[in-house]
Amino acid sequence: MGFKRFWPIYLRAHQRAGTRALHYLATAVGISGAVAALATGFFWLFLLGIAMGYVIAVLSHWTIEGNQPLILVNPFWGAVSDIRMCYLALTGQLEAEALRQGVVLEVRGDKQGDVAPAVRD
Repeated sequence: MGFKRFWPIYLRAHQRAGTRALHYLATAVGISGAVAALATGFFWLFLLGIAMGYVIAVLSHWTIEGNQPLILVNPFWGAVSDIRMCYLALTGQLEAEALRQGVVLEVRGDKQGDVAPAVRD
């Protein structure tokens, strides 16, 4: 499956604000592990950061989103999507991108539908 097909599936699997927040934390933990490994020369810190990040992300699906994580569908596109989602959230573009993909995201705990109305150009 290519990224273009995977991305809207990924967004649908991360509709709840709490799930996305824990994914942002998981991404920060993973990146921190990589930086710590580079700074200290201890490769195990990289592995620890990645493992802890995945545990946080997977648990968010089971406890908040109520779905299965996409790690088994495509772990590479999942990692790319995590980073992209974080970037779009940090730059204030995530909600608009989700709508372009036909996905309505929960904002700060308010529950919305899962499919956006058709958007006309």
